[in-house]
Amino acid sequence: MTTMTEWLLPALSLILLAIGLACMLTRKRVIKQVIGLSIMLQGALVSIMDAGFINDRLDVAQSMIVSSLVVEAIVLAIALALIVNVFRYYPRGHIDDLDKLKG
Repeated sequence: MTTMTEWLLPALSLILLAIGLACMLTRKRVIKQVIGLSIMLQGALVSIMDAGFINDRLDVAQSMIVSSLVVEAIVLAIALALIVNVFRYYPRGHIDDLDKLKG
């Protein structure tokens, strides 16, 4: 690896994780928090790719990434279904309004 790629992929994954975490902690709307979660998952996938590249096990890293993408798609589909229900009862979509739910 060259010196540029030695720090580029870890820095990119940390930046994506930080942006996603900041988005999840600071945003009030549910849809923006799900977008933050998606950004965090992409940062984790870049980190897995970097680890596979460093250890010369890129084939294992690629299979883990494909599996993670399938799981991420399922999680996002369920999250979006829940968001549709949140917007049905609370049109503003703020996370603080969910305290009024019963059950």
